[in-house]
Amino acid sequence: MILIVDDRPENILPLKKILEQHQFSVDTAESGEEALKKVLANNYAVIILDVQMPGMDGFEVANFIGGYSKAKDTSIIFLSAVNKEKEFITKGYTSGGIDYLTKPVDPDILLLKVKILNRLYEQQQELRATQESLLKEIEVRKQAEEQLAKGMQELRSIVESLPQMAFTIASAGRGD
Repeated sequence: MILIVDDRPENILPLKKILEQHQFSVDTAESGEEALKKVLANNYAVIILDVQMPGMDGFEVANFIGGYSKAKDTSIIFLSAVNKEKEFITKGYTSGGIDYLTKPVDPDILLLKVKILNRLYEQQQELRATQESLLKEIEVRKQAEEQLAKGMQELRSIVESLPQMAFTIASAGRGD
């Protein structure tokens, strides 16, 4: 799912339509605070984040999102109409952004970036699922090895006591 965060609904609507036309599931937030609540409740592959918003700006939102382990695989694309200078672009990257685009944005370029970042997110999720599966398999195998070792030890004990058992049985058999 893609999250678009912008304090102006007229900026959200065209981006949302473009992404939905390409079969992306899209969620929106009109403030940084609303975006943070949504990030806590949902998983997003990509967040398209406006830089300049009242209250909490995009950089602050990105810094908070970077602290959520749940969102560690989420890519952030900053979008700005005003802050086009190098210092703002640098701040975008240091705040956790993967990309920094300026408005007006080319919808085809934005779409390509979102597709690539979404594919990367899906691959990361698949890799994480495979890793978890392998860790479970390792745990199952360790338990099986421990049970096998325990069984072998019991068998060894039985085999070591066999001559004594045979002697005891043989002695008891002769004495009757």
